[in-house]
Amino acid sequence: MKGKLLAYGLLVLPPLFWAGNFVTGRYISDQVPAMSLSYWRWTLAMLIAMPLLYSSMWRQRAVIKANWLRISTLACLGVAGFNSCVYIGLQSTTATNALIINSMIPIFILLVSWLALKQKISARQLLGIGLSFVGVLALLVKGQWQQLASLSINQGDAWIVLSSLVWALYSIGLRFKPADLGGAAFLGCTLVVGSLVLSPFYWLNLPQAAFNLSSDAMAALAYVAIFPSLLAYLAWNYGVKIVGANLAGQYIHLMPLFGAVLSVSFLGEQLAAYHALGAMFIAAGLLVALLPFAILRARLARFKAH
Repeated sequence: MKGKLLAYGLLVLPPLFWAGNFVTGRYISDQVPAMSLSYWRWTLAMLIAMPLLYSSMWRQRAVIKANWLRISTLACLGVAGFNSCVYIGLQSTTATNALIINSMIPIFILLVSWLALKQKISARQLLGIGLSFVGVLALLVKGQWQQLASLSINQGDAWIVLSSLVWALYSIGLRFKPADLGGAAFLGCTLVVGSLVLSPFYWLNLPQAAFNLSSDAMAALAYVAIFPSLLAYLAWNYGVKIVGANLAGQYIHLMPLFGAVLSVSFLGEQLAAYHALGAMFIAAGLLVALLPFAILRARLARFKAH
């Protein structure tokens, strides 16, 4: 019982830390270039974690060698690709927008699975996808639908949409992760590959990629390297092990809530009507597409009864 209570408590931390990553990326966007932040985040995380992960990687070196291309592809998507797109997007969009758009990842996973893997998709799931896309469009045009005619969309929001698609590809790709590769060894490999892939974007672009190591920059780098990269991973793995992936996955929906509170508190961002509209359509799409129909019908019945 104590183990479950601890797991329930720890599972609150990953969405909080991941929401904080978006807010930190936005906060530091005018001081640290996006690719520099991405590179140093994963390089510092690798240096911190490697003493703990190296022995696991060495024991499984044969598995790593046999599956290096598969592991590297996943690292490029989940570490280098996703976070770089997020940080580039946060240069010109709000953390609130980014977090709400990011909450549509489960819908993107459904859509990519349908298009790339030819998995069957039901009419209900298509309806859910449609509802969620309306929500994303509301955010992209800030509730001003006439902008669709001129395709006047914030470039930062487009990068966040791309980051969500990249994470969907990564999530689907995890099914091809070598079954006999342990979690510690896999994390170590992804940190190493991610840092190596990002290094040319930093070192070959000096001095444009350089930045002043101010107190804000040091605090931001320390946060993104430790909290969303390492501590969130440890808390998430423990929670999933104790309560299961299905229940743990529901905690991800806390990210927009935590992000809104952090964005208003630390960035001074203002919530607008189009934020509520977008969040409402995305949430409705998630409910329609991902909840089993029987559960959805029961919940609607209980709602009508009240």
